[in-house]
Amino acid sequence: MNPAKPNILTVLQARQAVLDKERQAKDELAAARVKLEERDYKGALRAFKKYFKMDGDQCFSVIAKDVATLVKNYQPARLIVQRYRNDKEKLILQGQADSKLVGQLVLLNLGLGERSRTEAFYRELKQANFDTEISELFLRHVWRQLLRRRRYEDLRPYFHSLGFFLLLHITELDCHIWFPDLRTYSKTEIRNWRERCLKSIIEEGPLTYELALGLGEMQTANLFAQRILGVEASDRVYAALIKAALRARAADPAKELYKEARSTLGSRRIRQTNKAFRLS
Repeated sequence: MNPAKPNILTVLQARQAVLDKERQAKDELAAARVKLEERDYKGALRAFKKYFKMDGDQCFSVIAKDVATLVKNYQPARLIVQRYRNDKEKLILQGQADSKLVGQLVLLNLGLGERSRTEAFYRELKQANFDTEISELFLRHVWRQLLRRRRYEDLRPYFHSLGFFLLLHITELDCHIWFPDLRTYSKTEIRNWRERCLKSIIEEGPLTYELALGLGEMQTANLFAQRILGVEASDRVYAALIKAALRARAADPAKELYKEARSTLGSRRIRQTNKAFRLS
């Protein structure tokens, strides 16, 4: 007997319900922003409360600044947002975490001006030997802070993701340079995307390189360095990579990069590189 086929009407109705909820959430968020602009903070709080109850996430990645404005100017809002944030933490402790929930918690902490609370909560989960998958969801949000303190082993579970996305961004940048999809995107959109992608590679690439060195993954670190330099072999990039190597206490790779920079760029074009290497 063939398995029962899903009722098309039921599927469409369910999909429409999801779309309606998303639209309502976006409307409430828009209303909250209008109230903020009008400095009607009480009205903005009412709209944000409706948005939060809908568990909206369509624009969640951009509302931290709005929440910060609200809680700064209206004390009752801070208490409501703190309560909402605390509810998120309780759900996570109950094992109900997913990437969306963790992302919401992080952004609420940003809005409250309590960035450090996210890392503190992550450490609480880690010390309690909480579900590994849940604690690792936090690494995408706190990895820079951990790297800053050279907590390389804490970041080992996230190393694969960082390396994967670094190489993916480099490959995608090459694809959009050599084979831009002008049928789908405008030249301006493609140019803006390239700039964002390049910024990500130049800023996060050396950090990923540092982590590889800190974990003793020398072959992978060398691959990262060469691929990053393949995107931009400039004074600023060599300097960033050398700083990363020195932070990871990897003197030999730093020396090799310095030698390569002098050979590639010439001694008169490596001001930042010279400054970085003097740190050793």
